[in-house]
Amino acid sequence: MKYLTILLVFLVLSVNGSGQENKKTFRPEYIKRTMKKAAVWQLKNPKHKLNDWTNGAFYAGLFSAWETTGSGKIYRAMIKMGKENEWKPGPRLFHADDHAICQTYIDLYRISKNKEMIDPFIQTLDKFKKTAYTGSGQERIIWWWCDALFMAPPAFVKLGITLNDPEYLHLSDKLFKETYDLLYDKKEHLYARDVRYKWDEPGIEFLKKPTEKRYSGRAAMDG
Repeated sequence: MKYLTILLVFLVLSVNGSGQENKKTFRPEYIKRTMKKAAVWQLKNPKHKLNDWTNGAFYAGLFSAWETTGSGKIYRAMIKMGKENEWKPGPRLFHADDHAICQTYIDLYRISKNKEMIDPFIQTLDKFKKTAYTGSGQERIIWWWCDALFMAPPAFVKLGITLNDPEYLHLSDKLFKETYDLLYDKKEHLYARDVRYKWDEPGIEFLKKPTEKRYSGRAAMDG
């Protein structure tokens, strides 16, 4: 308790001592300027393919930054990315990571109404629905690792809402439920990273190491 009190006093003094700096930090224009600065730096320092899941996450955030700042530079960067990708998802039909970038295509389509921005994703999902999935082992379901629930569902749902087509919403719900049923621990209220982290799962060579927790974000490998 003694140390907690000291820490709280220190924090209060720090806040009071830097009041002017805090006022600056929380001004809308300062925040917007910082957002644009961070976006420009990241755009100049790419590390992954444009259709990689990392860029799916990045450009989803970049679109939100554009909504906040109205930056023409950010908007043009998103259009450039889409054109370089030919508005296509990644090459793996069922892999959620390869669908993440389509979130931004759909967001841009909502502004421009340029159908070429979403046609490749529509064609991919048409094939997705018609093709039998033949996974096994840890990949027994389509979205077999918990991170997939960030990657694909937003794109599926955005497309369904944008086109007013509930079929995409039903498909997302079905696949989400499969992942939930397989990986969610109702007692712990956590998702296993994938089925290998459920130690009592039959027929699976589970992962258990002293340096790893049972539930992990991207613990041993990328999905």
